[in-house]
Amino acid sequence: MTGTGAGSSLDASGADQLLSGLTRFLLLHSAEGAFELRDTVRAVGRAYGVHAEVLVVVEGAVLTIRHPVGPTYHDTVRVAPELTRLDLVSKAKFLVNRILAGELSAAAASRELAGLESSGEPYSWWLRVIGVILFSAGFAPGVQQTWREVAAAAILGAVMGVLFVAADWAGGLRVLLPIVATLVVAVIAFEVLHAQDAPGGAVLLMIPGLFILIPGDLLCAATAEIAVGEFTPGAVRLAQAAVTLVQLAAGVMIAAELTGVGLRVLSQPAAPAHSLPDWLIAVAWLPFTVGLALTFNARMRDVPWMLLLVYVAWGAQELVLAHSLVVPQEGETGATAAVFVAATILAFAAGVLEQFRGLPPRGVTILAGFFALTVGAVALRGLTALAGNPQVQGFNDIRDATSESVALTLGLIAGAGAAAAIAAYRRRNARVGAA
Repeated sequence: MTGTGAGSSLDASGADQLLSGLTRFLLLHSAEGAFELRDTVRAVGRAYGVHAEVLVVVEGAVLTIRHPVGPTYHDTVRVAPELTRLDLVSKAKFLVNRILAGELSAAAASRELAGLESSGEPYSWWLRVIGVILFSAGFAPGVQQTWREVAAAAILGAVMGVLFVAADWAGGLRVLLPIVATLVVAVIAFEVLHAQDAPGGAVLLMIPGLFILIPGDLLCAATAEIAVGEFTPGAVRLAQAAVTLVQLAAGVMIAAELTGVGLRVLSQPAAPAHSLPDWLIAVAWLPFTVGLALTFNARMRDVPWMLLLVYVAWGAQELVLAHSLVVPQEGETGATAAVFVAATILAFAAGVLEQFRGLPPRGVTILAGFFALTVGAVALRGLTALAGNPQVQGFNDIRDATSESVALTLGLIAGAGAAAAIAAYRRRNARVGAA
């Protein structure tokens, strides 16, 4: 790190320290994409009279700060993005808002940022385990609408929750979590829950328990970054998602061989079942959202907004599917258009809500709705089906995952773009009114 001591009324050295810390903080919490990191750092720099530029890759950033007087400041930040502290994502928005409103000096803002970074998690480990259980059980009716699926999801979610929390305690386990956790969950699914006999297929029984590891968000974040010209982080994130999917599929396949059920059970066609009342399927999104909040340490006051957008996304998707004029052919889901419309509405609603000063940021409110629409589960099912027997269904699942991922990404871009246009219009009107 090279600093500049440009002593001025704007406290240039304090701005350097703040922007360096802010870049690291935002990069650490950029697992859903680094779209806003550069714009946020630029805006904060302008607030303190300096010009800041950031070159971002997935696990690093190069920060350059130019001062009106004095030498240029450079810093290289390296940190692995994660998705574990949504409470800090919310608090960072409010801190940045105060900075842009001129309420904090650079030194005061640096102290508050340091306080955020050193703060402990809001929930104890056992609450996070319960969160994973609720998250898995709440998602189960959206995969296979049977009581067996819900019970299996709760059991496998408890196992996954313990492993997920343990990975936070043992740093080395985090790297191995996708394959180790999947192997453990799949062995229990085959040996204890007899997933090989499930009418919906073995993989569908496991997906709610594995859902916390399925990189549907990575796939879409990568595609979106590439779509908006962020080619380097997008390509790296895409490779990361592909490797994670391969690890998950490998864990299921190894478990199938270790337990003696064989790979062929992985390619058995799913038989849709519906034994749950419709009202329960709708209500299930409540524990799903609360579980997500506990798992990823979101503030409880943000849960109502997260839940609202879950129902917005899910309701839009169901409405489009119910009124579709095209009947899907055999082997098709017919969900591409529904995913696009739901994602567009979801991103637009999250972007509009973010413009209100006291509401949580888009990265928090959109997450639960995004998970509800995620397509990584379809890709995992396709990979395991191909391993069991390279039939058409496995290729169909991968095709569906690809088309739905693209639709989800384009919808998020369209919705976010519309919300950004509204925000820009409001800023222009505010400047005209002030003049």
